[in-house]
Amino acid sequence: MKTKLFDNLLLKILSVIAAVFLWLIVVNIDDAVDNRQIRNVKVNMVNMEVLTSQGQMCRVEDGTDTVDLTVYARRSVLNRLKASDFVVTADVQKDLQFGSMVKIEVAYVGDSSIERVEQNRENVLVSIEESVTEQFKVAVKLQGEPEKGLVPGSVIPEQTLVEITGPRSAVERIKVVQVEVPITGITGTVVRPGRLKLLDSDGNEINGTYLDYYGKDTDFNVTVTTLNTKEVGISFDISQAAPEGYGLSAITYKPETVKIAGTSAQIHPIYNLNIPPEALNPEGATGRVEQTVDISRYLEEGLVIPDEGEREIVVTMDITQHAAQSYLFTPDRIQYQNVPEGMEPDLSEAGVLEVSVSGLEEDLAGVTAESITASVDLSECRRPGTYTLPVNVTVPEGLRAPEGLELTVELVRSSQRDQER
Repeated sequence: MKTKLFDNLLLKILSVIAAVFLWLIVVNIDDAVDNRQIRNVKVNMVNMEVLTSQGQMCRVEDGTDTVDLTVYARRSVLNRLKASDFVVTADVQKDLQFGSMVKIEVAYVGDSSIERVEQNRENVLVSIEESVTEQFKVAVKLQGEPEKGLVPGSVIPEQTLVEITGPRSAVERIKVVQVEVPITGITGTVVRPGRLKLLDSDGNEINGTYLDYYGKDTDFNVTVTTLNTKEVGISFDISQAAPEGYGLSAITYKPETVKIAGTSAQIHPIYNLNIPPEALNPEGATGRVEQTVDISRYLEEGLVIPDEGEREIVVTMDITQHAAQSYLFTPDRIQYQNVPEGMEPDLSEAGVLEVSVSGLEEDLAGVTAESITASVDLSECRRPGTYTLPVNVTVPEGLRAPEGLELTVELVRSSQRDQER
């Protein structure tokens, strides 16, 4: 048995060596060194705070903050590789070159051996800029509609102003800070979360990667209160629409009704929106006058006109010059009021009073002396004598009575008057 074991010993040893050699060849062929690409590995910018402390900021140019790695290793190793096996950094403090490039360093932190790593980019391109902070007003954009019959009332963002810090060029691009809030089907008062958007002058959203502001990574809440609506008429006070010596012969405006919004208690008793006299023709123009009036200015506090297109209406007025017509009042046609007891006016020597009434021709056409009254108040006359007193003239609606008209009245005792008779 022992003899057989050692028979052809050399040949057996050579066979073992050949088998091992063949196994090594097979293993190396099957697990040969190969390469694998790992794309878009994020470059971590290091020591950025060094620039921040100097009032500067580093902004990475688009597309240069990732790198593609080509890894050379045995296939068995390559199959287990992950992007997290590599730490890719660019140190602003140590490796900033020419003020615009930062060298990329790749470190392998995996637990298997690799041959080497190649990268498609050697540097991150950066812009070093002054850091600035500006305040922006928050605009709220509502999306959707509340429950039928309701409209949005007060809209209150949790902050009306937002401070934004970042590179000057990026901050200066910001024209609008807007939060979009969904309100479909809401009633009463609700708090809705939204997302802040930074928009440029063309309405395009700005990448806020290098900007710091409240609401960047969190919801931005907006409180929205709904209001009830009601259709009401529109009434203008035309008493001051025409300047002195002129009258308003016609007025038209569209629309004649408007939808207002408020609480139920506020809008329930309202049927007309009354516009005060100072709203019409403040410049005192004459002829055909067309004027745009912002009627929302005359709403009671707490009421709104929800449709922006209805807040202004166009008023057309025809303002024509007054005509004048005179009427003669004999002393007996004048009304003497509050005559002191025991006295009476002496009409024997009184003259005729001329009353000039002005107005539009069509209004004057049907006026007679009987529709006009002239009166004198004698309540301040205590004793007999001659008094010059103001005359109060009452005319039909739409006409203008004369101002500053006076009448001289002789007041005598009643007994004296009887004796003269």
